[in-house]
Amino acid sequence: MNQVLEAGIAGSLRPSPHVSIGAPEDPITAATRAVEHILAAAHEAGQEEAVRLLHAITALLSAAPRQ
Repeated sequence: MNQVLEAGIAGSLRPSPHVSIGAPEDPITAATRAVEHILAAAHEAGQEEAVRLLHAITALLSAAPRQ
């Protein structure tokens, strides 16, 4: 759901430590890193179905064309 933000409040927000302010990263690389992080958590939690699905997603991301 979209949230309305008052203009006066926007200036007081600080960036999250998870948000990069620098140069933009390749979206495929960012997605691969995020999926690998989730894959590790799923593996530790013993979620076999999620692990198989995330391995498939990782394979698709590694085959994605890059510019």
